Amino acid sequence: MNLGKWISLFLSTVGIGIGAALAVGVVVFSINPEVSVGTMGIEGILFNLLQTVTVGALLGAFSHMGFFAYLTVNLFAQGIFKNKLIWSYVQVFFIVVVAAYAAMLRVPEGENMLPYFVLPTLVVLGAYVVSRRKVAETNRKSFVPTMFFMTAVTLLEAVPALQQFNAYGTAMMVLPLFLCNAWQILRLHKILAPAPTQEPAGRAS
Repeated sequence: MNLGKWISLFLSTVGIGIGAALAVGVVVFSINPEVSVGTMGIEGILFNLLQTVTVGALLGAFSHMGFFAYLTVNLFAQGIFKNKLIWSYVQVFFIVVVAAYAAMLRVPEGENMLPYFVLPTLVVLGAYVVSRRKVAETNRKSFVPTMFFMTAVTLLEAVPALQQFNAYGTAMMVLPLFLCNAWQILRLHKILAPAPTQEPAGRAS
């Protein structure tokens, strides 16, 4: 990956983070009766908009850092686990553990924990869709690594929001992170693909 491709991936990831954060903000604005132009004023709306854009950009940058951290860990793990099947089992194990941790992290003492498995389940289902797309564009060996990245890494990145017991804060962090991660994992093989060679002039087939 050269510098130009890295900058392009970074900027596009930040852009997706901003777009996703704005989308969540618009939904909240439309369904929350306490949030309106009348109650907040034009200045309040503009400040909220600027804040949302800033949060989205930071989440995009955070996702980008997590993506390269994942690539580094994956590279080291492949060196440690000479048998790739073992590394696949390890990744599946962490998917289950992190999903369960993300659910139990939000359960207030004494409450039923089943409703709190909804979010991790949705993330796993979304990760499955992204992983199937990755397999269709590459090969079946990419399924487990993609599931691991989209599930375990996304939920770990979202831990600060999961600890707040706030639906808006959770959506504002999880959705942009998930979309940014999906964009990067689906772009990776295209970025790393070798450039097509051009036939020398005058050598038409």
